[in-house]
Amino acid sequence: MALVLFASAPGPAYAVVQPAPCLDGVRETKGFSAVDDGEIRWTDKTSYDDARTFAIKAWQYRGSKIKIVEDSAITSNDVEFKDADLGTSAGAPLGRYERHGSIGATDYIIFNRQKLRGASRDRLRYVALHELGHALGLCHKSDAIVSLLWKNAPSPGYEFTWIPDVDKANYKKLWG
Repeated sequence: MALVLFASAPGPAYAVVQPAPCLDGVRETKGFSAVDDGEIRWTDKTSYDDARTFAIKAWQYRGSKIKIVEDSAITSNDVEFKDADLGTSAGAPLGRYERHGSIGATDYIIFNRQKLRGASRDRLRYVALHELGHALGLCHKSDAIVSLLWKNAPSPGYEFTWIPDVDKANYKKLWG
């Protein structure tokens, strides 16, 4: 009795997603990130704990190189999550990443309480994902591609809460 083996057909071909350029002539650089020795140590003075926890977990996807871990008594924090009143005007941000840049300085991911009051869980998570992307050194992208790093947030109800492939490609280009 002969054993006949059938080769399975190859799976569908997937295009490799390429990194996307930054807006406004900016470049993604490690120097604009909160990363220190391959990690971000964080502290928390925010009431948006679910959003913070969700974003940290999402950016720790399989293949990510930068560890995002809570600060301890014997380490220096690299970024602090906090809340502030940043205004309610149309131009006021939902959140902001502030890079302070000097050795030992703490960077900030700030949630705008005034604009996020009553926001949905997905909106809060989107803001945390976006700002943590900046803390990882990623820049704003064109709204012609699907990215967490759009300069302007999507309309309420249209937020996404995953890391799009283009953002992973930019992360990989920066961090390996």
